[in-house]
Amino acid sequence: MEILKNPNFDFLGKAKYFIALSTIFIGTGLAVIFTRGLSYGVEFSGGTQLILHFQSSPEIDKVRAAVDTTGPGAVIQTYGEAAQNRVLVRVAQEAPESDLDAPARGIRDALARSYARNPILESSSEIVGPTVGAELRKKAVYLTVLGLLAQLIYIAARFKGGAWGVAATIAGFHDILISLGFLTLFRYEVTLNVIAALLTLVGYSMNDTVVVFDRVRENLAKRRKDPLPKILNESMNQTLTRTLISNGTTLLAVLGLFFFGGEVLRGFSFTMVVGVLVGTYSTVFIAVPFVNWWYVRQERAGGARPSV
Repeated sequence: MEILKNPNFDFLGKAKYFIALSTIFIGTGLAVIFTRGLSYGVEFSGGTQLILHFQSSPEIDKVRAAVDTTGPGAVIQTYGEAAQNRVLVRVAQEAPESDLDAPARGIRDALARSYARNPILESSSEIVGPTVGAELRKKAVYLTVLGLLAQLIYIAARFKGGAWGVAATIAGFHDILISLGFLTLFRYEVTLNVIAALLTLVGYSMNDTVVVFDRVRENLAKRRKDPLPKILNESMNQTLTRTLISNGTTLLAVLGLFFFGGEVLRGFSFTMVVGVLVGTYSTVFIAVPFVNWWYVRQERAGGARPSV
């Protein structure tokens, strides 16, 4: 199947514009993150989170007034569709070891007293201590960094050159930064599901990059006299149909998950949607241009072409 027959796009010729675009996206994302701060789910921030299902449409100001009697500073927001009459309540209050359900029970009791005309039909709660939350945040960062490092080493060894591994890792890091910027901009929380999505998209982006690098290696072996930029451009064009088909079908799947997967998976699916788009982009306009820049600079200094 060919979506585009014999494409001949000059990807490297336009790379500088897209690198500038990536710089703008990353800079804007970092500014948003530093201004607003990352919003962590209860598993990273610690505290108690409740999802309350009311009999009728809840009045958020009444819910807030009741919850504030147990302790100020709670995060209160609607959860899911408005017709579902659900509210998410998160408090940073640390539960005593002897009675972990105390904060959740206190909130339910306060609502039963102060907002009795709209009773709670059912509720679910999640409790995480602050020490556990801090430890999970640290482990999430370590896991992401180790994943990128392992991929860097593997790709550098497979393609017999550090530039290939560094290029793929820079592209993966680029994807993570832009995804975090979009998560913060659209006020999604960083949860364990989101961390799983970030690691998934790094692997997915790396796989896409390796496919292009493999074609470059094949073409380098066959056409030793052709300029490297020409080989890189043609390799990307040769794999373009495969990229559009595989990444397009994945995008359709995660879009379905985003629209129909429910509130619990919303952060995961949003991260995957952004990641698939950005991962495809970074292979073409970040990873391959870096390899081109590295080896062209090396050739001008009298070095050898890549020996893949």
